[in-house]
Amino acid sequence: MAQRMAEQDLDLIDDFLGRVKGGAVPNAEALDGFFAALACCPDLIMPSEFMPVLQEGEGDDGDLIFEGMGEAQRFMDLVMRHWNAVNDQLNSGDAYLPVLNEDEDGTAHANDWANGFLQGAQLRWEIWGDVFDDENQGGALIPIFALAHENHPDPEMRPYKEPISKELREDLIISAAAGVMRLHATLLHQRDNYLPDSDTFVHIEPKTGRNEPCPCGSGKKFKKCCGSGPTIH
Repeated sequence: MAQRMAEQDLDLIDDFLGRVKGGAVPNAEALDGFFAALACCPDLIMPSEFMPVLQEGEGDDGDLIFEGMGEAQRFMDLVMRHWNAVNDQLNSGDAYLPVLNEDEDGTAHANDWANGFLQGAQLRWEIWGDVFDDENQGGALIPIFALAHENHPDPEMRPYKEPISKELREDLIISAAAGVMRLHATLLHQRDNYLPDSDTFVHIEPKTGRNEPCPCGSGKKFKKCCGSGPTIH
């Protein structure tokens, strides 16, 4: 059976991500969904691209700040272990069991997980948009969108006018997890289409300035993307 993260490690991830003010991935549940999307994506997304998403808040003052290099390394180790755990689980063929937080009544709502998945999909939306439009694959995303938009500020974006029942929520969660497994099995067959040609020559580019657009194409400044290391306070 695939190895899963220990509860105490997930709690530590919650503590770290909880320091980010207005972050796109607020806790371990959202991180699990985020990594599920990245694991399914046929275009490999490197840590240099996804780590800044985890550390950046709404403004510079909202970014994740570490008290020292040891703490920064601890965060990166936890994140990469979770990344490996999600990939290991999906690659193993075992049933995918998302990490879900429960409220005081023991109910797992899965909203953060679903929103985390959509945040991960945003990194390659040109691919995921095609998946959603594909009649054979798009159905796997419907329960994820339903859970993500359950409490959307715009009532028109909510999938149901009435509160989701316990039974329906359980069905949506099961369908979302099964959909991730189907997408992973299907989309990874396309990975060769996104690998560089074996005869591609590497050439040296001029050094990118910290305030110049990042060459990865994210649209962010280099210092806020691939040029950002752990932020130490």
